[in-house]
Amino acid sequence: MNQTAPIAVLSVIGILLVVSHACASPCDGVDRSLADERRRVLAPVLAEHLRAPSVDIIQSFRSGTWTILHVDTHQADEIFLFYSGEPSANRYVTAWSGAATIQEEGHVKKWAIDNAAGIPSQLAGCFAWHVARERASRVAH
Repeated sequence: MNQTAPIAVLSVIGILLVVSHACASPCDGVDRSLADERRRVLAPVLAEHLRAPSVDIIQSFRSGTWTILHVDTHQADEIFLFYSGEPSANRYVTAWSGAATIQEEGHVKKWAIDNAAGIPSQLAGCFAWHVARERASRVAH
């Protein structure tokens, strides 16, 4: 039997582990789905919360009882609304608008934790990663 075969297999496994870890995102485990029906139900509620004629919900981030909704009012910059419970039954806890650089990712996460008391750390990290890296990379392309 070839003595180098087990070493080669272990090397390939090691490379796959490194690659899969490099592809991991702080949003892994955060529910980012938003069904069209839920979007239609929530949009008028959020419009009322924001005192806007209408809103479009761009994205949703959920973890536990917390939800962050990325919203466009078509009147100002897009906004992220932070809810500690069901958005249709509660007012938002805090809101964030603007951009961030990769270097500001840690500051954005800290802002979320400081301003949305009780938010799960993973959700705050996902939000910070999204605005500092994922969203910024889409705008750049």
